[in-house]
Formats: sequence, C-alpha cells, structure tokens
Amino acid sequence: MPPGDLGRAWILLAAAYAAAAVIFSLWPGIDLWVSGLFYRPGAGFFLARSGALELLRETVWGASVLVALAAAGLLVLSALGRPLPIGTRAEAAFVFLLYLLGPVLLVDGLLKRFWGRARPASVTEFGGTLDFTVALVPADQCHRNCAFVSGEGAAAAALGVTFALVLPRLLPQLPPRMRRPMIALAILLPLAGMALRVMTGRHFLSDTVFAVLFVMTIALALGRFLRRADGRCGAC
Repeated sequence: MPPGDLGRAWILLAAAYAAAAVIFSLWPGIDLWVSGLFYRPGAGFFLARSGALELLRETVWGASVLVALAAAGLLVLSALGRPLPIGTRAEAAFVFLLYLLGPVLLVDGLLKRFWGRARPASVTEFGGTLDFTVALVPADQCHRNCAFVSGEGAAAAALGVTFALVLPRLLPQLPPRMRRPMIALAILLPLAGMALRVMTGRHFLSDTVFAVLFVMTIALALGRFLRRADGRCGAC
C-alpha cells in the first residue's frame, strides 16, 4: 500500500472508532435491538439450531484456520530457503502476525478473558440471568470466554484482509468466469462469519464491530512492516 493510502486509512479508521464509540455508548440499546431481531420468546435465538448456518460458520472458521496455517507454512519454507508458491515472505509474515496478534492474543488472550461482558443469550432481556452491559465498559458479568470482542468475528476480519492481499495475485491466473465469484466469496465469507455470531445470540453487534476495528488497527500497523520488508528484500 502506498504511504499516502496508508495515511488515509489511519484517518478513516480513527473516524470509524469515534463513530462506533459514540453510537454504542450513547445508544447501547442498539445492541439489544439488533439481537432481538433474531430472538423469539420460548424459542430463544432460533437460528442457533440451524444446521446450514452452523455449517457456514464452520466453513468460515475452517478457512481462517487454514489461512493462518498456510501463512505459517510459507514462513517455514522461506526459513528453509525454499521458493514460495505464492506471495512473499513479508506477506506471509503479515498474515501470520495478523492472526497471532489479533484473534489469538488480543481477543482470546486478553479481552475475552478480562472484559467480563455477558453474551446475548445469557442476559435477562433474552431469557438469561446476567446483566446487559455497555460494550466499552468493563464488567463482571462473565468470567471466561466472554462476549467482548468476538473471536470468530476477529478471525473473519483477518480472513477478509488476507483475501484483499492475496486476490490481486490470484485473479490474473483465473479464468475470467471465475474472477467475480472469487471476489464475491472474498467479500461475503468474512461478512457472513461476523453476522452469524450476532444472529445466533453469541455476540452483540458491537462485539463484532470492535473486533473488526481492532483487527484493522493491527493490519495497518503491520502494513508499515510489510512495506519496509518489501523495500529491503524485493520479492523475497
């Protein structure tokens, strides 16, 4: 990414943070309203029992795991001095670090462990016993594997960033009839992964929104590393 584009991306990201913080702090009921669209008294979050949606969720999650492992494998090949079948060492390091620093360390290792926000299916508004709390305020309603932020949402966001990085290399090699489906898949698969967490009562809308923002922050920070590494080693 050219330096100018990176600077504009930081500005847009800061604006997105500000907008999300204002919206979900001043109108926290948005979270309850959106989750309520998928809740039925007596039936709960009924879409959580859909086999088709569960298969889609597993597909998105499996794709994220596969991408992270593939990036790690490319780094191993590079360390052994082998030519890489796609991309550069810097790009493989970017993808691997994006998953490691985002979904693994920041989300699962820190926020979900200590933020204490209850999941939608556990709050009193949706038949549970715990209190609903605002996204950006630490709480004591959950003690492990909590709602803020969404781990699978963060992984889906990382998957989307990876698609954006890899697609320009893949599309010229594909038959023209395959290019649009690939672009559609690259856009829809991560979005579906995030939406499913809300639709099935596992996360509030704000949990997924901030998961995306955190992953994008890490991606932009790593983007500087990626550009410097490419400048040092060319197509390494």
